[in-house]
Amino acid sequence: MKFAFFYILLFFTFNVFSQKFAVVDIDTYDLIESVTFKAYDGNKLVYKGITKNNKATVIPSDIEYDKIDFFKENYKNHSIDTDSLNGAIFLTKEHIELNDVVISSNNNGNINLGESNRIVKSGSRYLLPKKSFGVVFTNTQQKLEIFRTVFYVDKVKHKTAYRIHYYQVEESLPDKNKQTIKFNENIYSTETLYLEAKEKNRIEIEHKENIPFEVNTTIFVTIELLYYLDDNNNKFQPDNKHRSKLKFQLSDQNNYYSKTVNEITSKNSIDFVNINLMYKYDFANYLYETPHKSQLLSPAIMLNAIKTP
Repeated sequence: MKFAFFYILLFFTFNVFSQKFAVVDIDTYDLIESVTFKAYDGNKLVYKGITKNNKATVIPSDIEYDKIDFFKENYKNHSIDTDSLNGAIFLTKEHIELNDVVISSNNNGNINLGESNRIVKSGSRYLLPKKSFGVVFTNTQQKLEIFRTVFYVDKVKHKTAYRIHYYQVEESLPDKNKQTIKFNENIYSTETLYLEAKEKNRIEIEHKENIPFEVNTTIFVTIELLYYLDDNNNKFQPDNKHRSKLKFQLSDQNNYYSKTVNEITSKNSIDFVNINLMYKYDFANYLYETPHKSQLLSPAIMLNAIKTP
């Protein structure tokens, strides 16, 4: 991943003086394909075309123009002057689509919240003390109660104590490649739970009491490492290759928030940053393409809920 960021910065350095652009959905940060654009010099149309798919669109250098208009079905028309042209150009949908939690139901009438995509073996991440990373779920549909949390782990080497926390949060509006969350309250935390040695893959936690998930709220779910126990039930710290890991899955959502690490100071950021949104923006703005699907991941955490009156 460090290599990817180095490549982006290197690419940006050599192209900072070249006017190139890609068109991006302002809500999802996904590239929009085949956008019609028209370049004007004053009120005179001097050039028109359709944007390239998953690569930079470049207007010939001999064309003189001072603004470009963009047109795409189901999106609002957008006009931009040449001074603001480099990088990502954002379009807004005609009708707002709420970034809702992925919801499905099973034969029992229960509601499944969150993604259920292919697990990526190389995407696992160590469980960490305190809150360090997790997944957001936004409910705009109906009042729910969460009765079960499901997550996936690599094979556990040593008994691991942990807790799961559920925070009500607010997502900020994206500012270029940065979107953060504000923590309002901890609506629920489990008691101390344990991963047993040799456990692996799917872990199901049945909650002793249901967790309310109100309409028009967003919750952040995170798993906190407490400590490890050896074969004699004594606390100890294993080496890295024997630490417990949470599995990640391919993601179609911008729902993964994490603290980031300053590579110079090695200190964690204060804010929790929307990781997939950051990747999408940086790739669109500097490389004019979509990240490979293997780079867009999310912790493999799902919630099971029931409807309430």
